Order: sequence, then C-alpha cells, then structure tokens
Amino acid sequence: MIRALTLILLALGTSVSAQVLRVRSGEHDGYTRLVIQVPAGTDWVMTPNERGADLNIAIKGATFDTGTVFDRLTSKRLQSLTQASSGGALKMVFGCECVATAFLHQQTMVVVDISPGKFIPVAVPKIDVVTDLHPDIAKQAPPPVQIPATALALPLLQMSHRNFEDELISRILQSADREVIDLTLAGVGRRQSARFGPLRTSSAQAPNLRLSSVLDDARGLENLALPDFDAKFECITDAEMDFDSWAGPEPFVEQVAQLRTGLFQEIDRLDQEKALNLAKLYTYYGFGAEALQVLDLLPGPTAEQQRISAMASTLDGLTASEPHSFEGQQSCESAAALWALLAEEKLAPEAQLNIIEQAFNRLPEHLRRQLGSTLADLLATTGRLEAARRILRSVDRVMTAETADVTLTKATIADAEGNAHTASAHLTEVIATPSASREAPLALARLIEKRWADRGSIPPKDLDLAAGYAREFRNSELGPMMARTHVLALSMSQEFDGAMHHIQKAPDDKDWRRTRDQVLQLLAERADDITFLRYIFGLKEKTRINLSLDTATSVAQRLINLGFASAAREWTDPLGDQNHAIERARIRARSALLSDHPRQALLELSEDPSDDARVLRAQALARVQNFYAAVELLRETGQIEAADRLSWLAGTNEIDAEDSNVFSDLNRIKISLDQPIERQSDKPLADAKTLIKESANARAQISDMLEIVQTGGLN
Repeated sequence: MIRALTLILLALGTSVSAQVLRVRSGEHDGYTRLVIQVPAGTDWVMTPNERGADLNIAIKGATFDTGTVFDRLTSKRLQSLTQASSGGALKMVFGCECVATAFLHQQTMVVVDISPGKFIPVAVPKIDVVTDLHPDIAKQAPPPVQIPATALALPLLQMSHRNFEDELISRILQSADREVIDLTLAGVGRRQSARFGPLRTSSAQAPNLRLSSVLDDARGLENLALPDFDAKFECITDAEMDFDSWAGPEPFVEQVAQLRTGLFQEIDRLDQEKALNLAKLYTYYGFGAEALQVLDLLPGPTAEQQRISAMASTLDGLTASEPHSFEGQQSCESAAALWALLAEEKLAPEAQLNIIEQAFNRLPEHLRRQLGSTLADLLATTGRLEAARRILRSVDRVMTAETADVTLTKATIADAEGNAHTASAHLTEVIATPSASREAPLALARLIEKRWADRGSIPPKDLDLAAGYAREFRNSELGPMMARTHVLALSMSQEFDGAMHHIQKAPDDKDWRRTRDQVLQLLAERADDITFLRYIFGLKEKTRINLSLDTATSVAQRLINLGFASAAREWTDPLGDQNHAIERARIRARSALLSDHPRQALLELSEDPSDDARVLRAQALARVQNFYAAVELLRETGQIEAADRLSWLAGTNEIDAEDSNVFSDLNRIKISLDQPIERQSDKPLADAKTLIKESANARAQISDMLEIVQTGGLN
C-alpha cells in the first residue's frame, strides 16, 4: 500500500511539474503566425536556419501542444513541427523559401511569424591585418597577460539587414508593452512624430557630419506586422470571485440575522465589511433587489461591489449598469463567462459555451432553478438548441415539479426547431397554469403573435383573456405589451373597429408601429371592402409614410384589386428603400394599366423577369397593339389560351396544332375560311359544283363558330 501511494504521489508530482505550452496558429495576408502562451518573465530564444527555425523556451520539462496547429493553416509555409523531448526546442520546418521572425507580446505570448523571404546567414566580417604600424605604436608594450581573454569576448554583430529589422521591431513592441512608447494602431507604418520635427543639422556642425535617428536608416517598416490581437478585458478568475464562500453552512435565516444585527455600530456607523458580506449572502441566495439595497449603503463602488451589483441585477431580471463588470468576459475560462452572458443577454461569438455550462452546473440548486430557464432561453434564441436542452435537463434534476418558466422555455426551443404544434401546446399549458401569474400573459402574447404569423385565428376565450390581461397589467411593466396583444387579438377576430380605435390612440413608438403594421396587413387581407376603404382612406399622411413596406405593398395590392389605381400608386413610392422593389414596381405597373398608361407599365416592368411581370408586359404590349410580342410572352409563360385569344383578335394566324381551346378552334376555322377557292374557268360545270361544295362547307364552319362562341361564353 505504501509503495502504491508513493508511486501515485510521484506521478502527481511529475504531472504538476511538467507544463504543456499550447501552440495556436492562424493565416494572415502574407504570413503565417504561431502564438505560444508562456508565463510572464520566461526567457526564450529563436534560432533561424536555412529551412526552418528552432524555438527554445526556458521552462524545464515543457512540452508543446501542436495538435490543432495545422487545422487552421491553408498555405504551405509551415511543413512540420516537432519536439525531440520534453524541454527541448520546437523545431519548425518550412515548406517554402521563408524566414521566421519572433517577438514577445504583452510579456506572456511568444509570437512567431513565417513569411516568404531569403535566409541570410550571420556574416562574420573579414578584417585585414594591418602590418604597417607607426613606430611609436609598434614600440608600445602588449596588454597585461593577467587580463583574461574571455572578458573581452563580445557577441558577433548581426550584419544581416533582416535581423536588424527583426531586432528593431521587437524592441519597439517591447517598449509599447512597457508603455514607454505609444503605437497608434490605426496608422501602421512610418509616420512623422507629432511632438518632434525632423532632426536638423546645426549650422555649427562640420559639413561632413550628418545627424539622424536610427529610424531614418530602417527600411521595410511599411510592412510592419503588428500583433493581430483584439483588445480583451482581463478575465475575472474563480479564485478572485470566490463565489462559494459568499454563504456559510448555517441556515439562511441565521446568517442574515447575524449580519443584520451587527450592520450598524455606535452612532449609526455602517460596518462596511458586514454590509458587503450581507450583499454577497443575498446574491448567493438569489435575492437581487435586497443585495442592491445593501450595496447602496456602501460608499463609492469598488470592483467587487460592481461585480456583486451586476450579478444581483441579473438575478432579478434588471438591466445591469453600463459598462458592467462582466463586459467582454464570455470568452473567459471561469464562471465570469456565465454571468457575462446573463448580464449581456446575448451570446457572443467567442463565448466559451462549455465553460458556461460547467459554471452553471456548479451553481447551488436554488440558483439553477432560478436562472436555468433564462439561460436556456438565451441559448435557444441564438440557435444553440442542444445546449439549451442540456441546461433544462440540469434544471429538471433539481426540481420536484416543472414550473411555468421552464415550460415557456421548452416552447421557445420547440419554436426554434420549427415544431409549431409542440410550441403551441406548451404555450397553452402555461396559459392554463393557475400559478403562472407572470408567465401566463407572456405565453398568451407569444401564442397570439405566433398565430398572426401563421395567419390563423384565435378562439373567443383567448380574446377575452387578452382583454383581461390588458386591463389587469395596465399599470405594470407588462401593460404596453398586453395592450398591443389585445389589439392584435381584436384584428385577428376581425373586430377591426375596436382594433383601429386603440391604434389611433396609441403612442407612436417602435413597438406600436409594428402592431399597427400587423393590424393593417390583416385589414388588407380579411376586411370587407367598405371597412377596408374607410380606414385606409382615413389614414393620416404621416401614418402612411411610417408604415413598413410589407404593409404598404399589401394595401396597394388590395387597392389595385378594387380598381383604385391612383391611390395604389401613392402606396408604392419608387423612392423608398429597395426591399420589395420588384413587387412594388409590379403594383405600379398594374396601376398604370388601369389608368390606361401601358408604356409607363412597360417601364416599371423593365427589370422584372418573373412570369407575373411577363403577363403584365403582354397586356401592356397588347394595349399598344404589339400583338406578336404579346403572344410570344404569353406562350413563354404557358398561358396558351390567352396567347391564342390575342392571335385570333389580331388575325396573326399563329396557332399551335396541339392547342385545343375556344380561341384556337375559332382561329383554325377562320384560317380555313380565308383559304381561296380554286376556280376552274375552262370547266363551268365543275367550277359550279366546287362553288356549291365550298359554300356548304363555309356555312357549316360558320355554324361551328357560332356554336363555339355560344358554348365558350363569348357572346
């Protein structure tokens, strides 16, 4: 047993001492970048060679994690990455004639850039030995022997121009990290300093001297590749937050009583430490409003107080102050990512979803029950349905019975999946729950909104319920939403008089404008002609201008169908935005045809290739008596009977042999009647017989034409 325990301890010690350095990669315009995260103050060196480079990190036993490096690389600049042993160098082999440069970013990241270039080895200058010395110099004694030769050993100069650039860039970036200099990222490249003008030669200087700075001799700084890192907020660690220590093992009531008893000392002086601990305790148990009240007693907000305030606001569904303490923290690998998502109410693209789920599962059971539906709803609205289901399953494990907010979230997930029946069933279940005092009106509003989108109808009981909720919550934060829901329910029940009465008295804000659009669309689709015209022609000009394009298009279409060409044209202003531009141009074309302006209709349809536009274009061409082009357009759209009608009216005699309709039959008879009779002047009897026969055929064909006209409803 002792031997096994010793082996386990040795293994643990080995795993702790060894450090894995993750290597990240990325492709950029003109270069490939590798980034290695290292502890601050770590020494490192990169040694380039002809086909690659070696990177040494001064961490004992360090290993490089290169498993995901080539997943994001598309070029062939980097061929392979290897490490012979733990603590050894990271050997980079290039797949092109490239060179590598390296620098330290923010003291914690070694950045290696691989770009096309020619490797120039270190040049050792050859110095000719001077033998002709001055006699006085030759007579001088040599240096003392006791001076060690190693004391005079200096590193060889890096005579490579590329190495000089790399060293200069590295020094500039190091100075920027230490805030010695300031880099303006917007204007990368050489630029003149705002404080100092160009260096000028003093008039007292000798003419053979030139004064310059080191930057004057640098070349290639126009292509200076600054680190492509976004400005990130410093992550709040779990140790810094220490959320688990905000409450003790004693019952909540005892802890609150103990802290409140000693909250104020003599002369009503506040014990700030106990006040802060009381705010933490309230937050831990989910009492956000109470925590905010305690925080108001404390003087100026500290970073810790701001964190508690943001968390307390999130717990009670309040809007956190901007900027809040968890801003930009969704990418952190700590519980701060969870609180950042809850505070921002929107999933960021860089969010660590696994970390967020793990942080949620570490919360106390009462907070999981309190925040689970909110978190799942946020994930469902951003399309992370599987993550939302996992959150709900975690909530189900700590709940004895399903609550209305969880059912409402399940409706959100079902709706995101496109399962309309399941979503409606969940919403109906929430509405019927007696204890869902807040969730029931929200569910009713969503159910009516969903049925409007499906162009469905609502039963009378839902209309009565919407009216009751609108009156009950008229003075609460839900009041405006329930009032809009009631108006929409009235219009869906075709009670347009009541709906328009409320619309005309409603404020002109964004939400009410959307409801007004919804009601007017239903008015255009479902109202009788008199009701529709009464309210449409009674709208104010300002109201008409503020309507959405969908609404304006629906109203204009209904006006066209009723024959109000000029009114429909006012609803399809061509100077509006380009949404539905083709459809609105089609309505203007129909308006032009009704107004007997066929050429204007042709202009409106010039950019519309649809079949509906071809039919309208054919009607316009027929109005200008271009029957041949109109017939061709109608045949292209498959409207053979309409094409045959135009051919018959125009007398073009272009009938397809396979066509069989009223106008094709009439046209065939007409073509047959138009055929000339072959006369036989040298044979009078035969000629007379032919005339009698053709006359009988003509009478029969005319009878057929009259019968076709009568049976085809053309008389």
